[in-house]
Amino acid sequence: MTFKCDRCDGTGCVCETHIAKPWEGPKACGCGGAGAPCGRCNTSVDDEWPRLPDGFKTDFDKDGWHH
Repeated sequence: MTFKCDRCDGTGCVCETHIAKPWEGPKACGCGGAGAPCGRCNTSVDDEWPRLPDGFKTDFDKDGWHH
């Protein structure tokens, strides 16, 4: 049996403004708020990053901003 989080709809990300709604996918909040890791199924441990959405690109890493 596969677990699908009901808070983020299995995407791993929720709306930062409305944390009970998925940030992406067919049930996405759509308010325009930023995405945030789901606190129910996508929490980080120690110095590990939470699971990021497919295609996610960042301008910084754990050591600081890239220039």
